[in-house]
Amino acid sequence: MVLIFIILMNPNIQDIIRKTLKDFVKYQWKAKKFLTEDDLRCRFFCKLQSKLEEYSDVSVHAEVRWYGDKRPEGQLPLKCRSDIVIIDRTDLRDNETLLFKLPSKGYGFNKYYCIIEIKLRRPNDKSSDKKFEEIIKKDMDKLKEIREKTTEFNADKSYYVMVFDKKRKIKRLIEVYKMETEHNIEKVWSE
Repeated sequence: MVLIFIILMNPNIQDIIRKTLKDFVKYQWKAKKFLTEDDLRCRFFCKLQSKLEEYSDVSVHAEVRWYGDKRPEGQLPLKCRSDIVIIDRTDLRDNETLLFKLPSKGYGFNKYYCIIEIKLRRPNDKSSDKKFEEIIKKDMDKLKEIREKTTEFNADKSYYVMVFDKKRKIKRLIEVYKMETEHNIEKVWSE
């Protein structure tokens, strides 16, 4: 099963990302096109990048780490990784553009257009449907926490989950933040 979460901002960019997501889910993918999560991530990353390349303020990145400020005593700072993040390039800072050294990741930003999480459920996956739904919920909660911690700069975002479940042979596109199904697309994988 594959999971993709999205957070959107600029109306033009928002429309492009939403359409790219819908088209990607609706496409009649052959089951063997995605053997791993990385296969899916690469295909979707390339698709997004090609659709957004004309926008100079948009930048698509993979494996982005999030580090938060210290929280009240006993709580850890936000610290997680997102598969794909589309950021506002005008807000991107790196060690070459700042007078001070950034943390180990060497870059920083506050504004983003989109966050995407990806999960692929393989046909031979031994976990139950309930367990897989718990994994999806955990990633949804992670995105909600990122949204909560970045509200000052990113208050108007929407979250989506793109699910590719090779075990059950279905695909879904779900609106995450509202926890409602926007597009209840269930298409069987073609062989």
